[in-house]
Amino acid sequence: MDIVRAREKKIIGSKLRWVIGGVIAVSLISALGFSRSDLSYRVNQNSLLTAQVQRGEMMVTVRGTGVLVPEDIRWIATDVEGRVERILIKAGAQVKMGDLLLELSNPQLVQRLEETKWELEALEAETKAQDVEMESELLDRQAAVVIEKLNHERAMLTLKAHDQLFAQGVVAVSKIAHAEIKIDVNQYEQRWKLETKRLHKREVNLAAQRLAYEARLNRMRRILQRVQDQVDNLKVKATMDSLVQEMPMELGQQVSSGTNLAKLARRDQYIAEIRIPENQIKDVRLGQKVTIDTRNNKIAGTVQRIDPAVINSSVQVDVALIGDLPTEVRPDLTIDGVIEIDRIADTLYVKRPIFIKSYSEADVYVIDENGEYANKKSIKFGQMSTRYIQIQEGLAMGESIIVSDASSWEKHSQIKIN
Repeated sequence: MDIVRAREKKIIGSKLRWVIGGVIAVSLISALGFSRSDLSYRVNQNSLLTAQVQRGEMMVTVRGTGVLVPEDIRWIATDVEGRVERILIKAGAQVKMGDLLLELSNPQLVQRLEETKWELEALEAETKAQDVEMESELLDRQAAVVIEKLNHERAMLTLKAHDQLFAQGVVAVSKIAHAEIKIDVNQYEQRWKLETKRLHKREVNLAAQRLAYEARLNRMRRILQRVQDQVDNLKVKATMDSLVQEMPMELGQQVSSGTNLAKLARRDQYIAEIRIPENQIKDVRLGQKVTIDTRNNKIAGTVQRIDPAVINSSVQVDVALIGDLPTEVRPDLTIDGVIEIDRIADTLYVKRPIFIKSYSEADVYVIDENGEYANKKSIKFGQMSTRYIQIQEGLAMGESIIVSDASSWEKHSQIKIN
């Protein structure tokens, strides 16, 4: 019995050692597995975007999207009421200055034009009659002056004859007659002077009345011209060589004074309106060079205006275009704009990793020489461009980094690239 028990104890002890050894082995394997997993997170190479550090001149740019808009846009509005009678041009058509766009009708306005013409004709006839009458009155005043002048001269001749007779001692005229002649001379002289003053006043009065009648005529002529212009404006014409952008009118539509009838845009003068993110607008200045990309061609330009307001987290920048425009240019064409901010000579730079900001320190994964592993490393970045970012510390020329999103393995200090 003792021998059997001893054998059982040996068997149990042997099994126990095997169990304990297995537990320890599993624990070691698990520990090594977790440690290795933390050390090397596996990533498929096809899912990574990488970039190599370069040295040279780095162009600092800011990118934005926008549209092309005509530099000269005009709305043609009507200053009369009317009904749309004819529409000759539709939106999208090219027109020249003076081309007829549409016609309005207003019978009351046409009737008013005829009545105004009649009123002007009547006033002109009345003015002519008044002028003839005033001329006749002026002639009467002039005749009165001549008569009084002749009477004065006749009396003077008689007085001189009497004086000569008295001087020769011939008493042929009584002293009473001589005194009466003197009185006549004085009387005719006064009447001559008075009629002369009346003639002058009449001339002044005639000139004033003529000015008054002329003012009335001019007023009526201006009224007629205004009505004539309104009738002419029933025919709506293009005010410049342009492209018709909008023609919102319909046949039979009644329009009132001030209604916009058509929108015209110069087809040879455009500007670009691009929107820049608000966190990048601080470096944009007037006069900076801009490259506008229409997807088919590139156009040079300069920053012309920076909107002072922020709308939807972006700022509008107007760009003046330089040189001949390509054929695809048209209003509201979607474009990309790249503004040249600065040029940094002889510096390290790399394609900008996602979520990295300018003048910041961030962790990136640097790929080793064999391309098998990528190790996390803290890098100090400098000025940022649209595609590239300056490297101040942490990387050397020729090194490669991962620039795609690394958030899914950011807790690991090293990843293995499959």
